[in-house]
Amino acid sequence: MKDLQDYIDHPKVDAHNHLNLGMRYASYLHWAGAPIPNFPRPLDGLDEMHSIISNYTRPRCQTPDDVVDLVDMSINDAINDGVKILEGSIDIGFVIHFNEDTELFLRSITDIVNKYADKIEIRPELGLGKTFDKDKISRWAPELIESRVFKSIDLYGPEVQNGIEEFKFIFDQAERLGIKKKAHVGEFSDAKSVRHFVEFFELHEVQHGIGAAQDDSVLKFLANQKIRCNVCPQSNLMLGAVPSLKDHPIKKMMDAGVRVSIGTDDLLFFGKTVSEQIFDLVSQGIITEKDAVQLLNEGL
Repeated sequence: MKDLQDYIDHPKVDAHNHLNLGMRYASYLHWAGAPIPNFPRPLDGLDEMHSIISNYTRPRCQTPDDVVDLVDMSINDAINDGVKILEGSIDIGFVIHFNEDTELFLRSITDIVNKYADKIEIRPELGLGKTFDKDKISRWAPELIESRVFKSIDLYGPEVQNGIEEFKFIFDQAERLGIKKKAHVGEFSDAKSVRHFVEFFELHEVQHGIGAAQDDSVLKFLANQKIRCNVCPQSNLMLGAVPSLKDHPIKKMMDAGVRVSIGTDDLLFFGKTVSEQIFDLVSQGIITEKDAVQLLNEGL
């Protein structure tokens, strides 16, 4: 069996990474100057995770420099893991930190992309939270997407169908401009919801999507449509979406012909890089070395 360094040395993509939470806890702690109590630890689903964000990480980030610092840390930890293409999500809410100056926000992102261009290809992703102020999304999203600074968009929040029609105009704009469309679904929701989101938004990729494994017909649908699922096993484990790593459906998804990549999701919370997650999957006999190579090469 290969050792961890072999996986680190292999070029790879991380297509599921929230850049405000994409760094190791050690990196964050040095910057923040104050610890998060009893952290990191397994969590009782997304509600507990969001409570930690509300009480600790969000209050610590106040200025444009803070946002840039968080993104810098996440990029550097991705580089250290051998990531060559980073589809990093930057939440639309951070426009507030730039005094609602969308041009300054866009310039800062462009500067970050250029800063690291000789080490990693950064493809900024516009993160759209379902619970964020809808008026601000309606005002800012069209301009941000039109700029083409963002190479993809991603909708996240509660994995429910109620209200998703409010975001359809954004996905329609992205489609017209040839921008990749993603959405979070199927970490805690079922196979039916995965298929509905894919069809409703005409998604190119699904963030998580493991719920699709509950229905072979949905796996076949994803495979036939060549929809990639950017799966985050350590996130699924730490949030209780799967009871153990051995119960993770990634092998079933791959064997069904579904395109799968491994993402970090929120490295700050879950503590495993792309390479470390693949190493764990192989070492526990969940996937084969051949599967590991397929995962590492996906998206390159």
